[in-house]
Amino acid sequence: MRWVIVLLCCIGIVGCGFRPLYWAEDNTDVIQESERIRIAPIANAAGYQMDMIFRHKLNPRQVDVAKTWELRVQLAEPVFYDQSIRGDNFASLEKMTLTASYQLVNLTTQEQVISSSVSASGSYNIINEPYATTMAKEKMYQNLVQILADDIVLHLFSYLRGTVS
Repeated sequence: MRWVIVLLCCIGIVGCGFRPLYWAEDNTDVIQESERIRIAPIANAAGYQMDMIFRHKLNPRQVDVAKTWELRVQLAEPVFYDQSIRGDNFASLEKMTLTASYQLVNLTTQEQVISSSVSASGSYNIINEPYATTMAKEKMYQNLVQILADDIVLHLFSYLRGTVS
């Protein structure tokens, strides 16, 4: 019975006209336009990680073309909140929120066509082992940077799809 439901859901998705926002065969013009985005330097190690994500997703074929857009991203410092307090008044769970603001600038006209921000949150356990807690915190930070970069790329592709169509 489950297979029938899964099959009907798959048919429903195909029938409704769903198609991926990018990497679809008919979106080569959007991909070609995304290759024209220059990424301005982003500060600190998380900025380097975000830069690498952008380079991989915006220019997957690694082509060298004239740049007509510039993406400017500013990462804010993470904000921490205690989520769970133990009986000895120490936190056992901490929430991290990371925010990035970004702009897409047309290099020909110097017009800012997109100006927005994205935010992501996650939590990690604080345990009695400092190394494990530090590694959990760093992994959460890396995951949040990935989420922010993915959100920004989706917004850029959505905008570019409207400009090239």
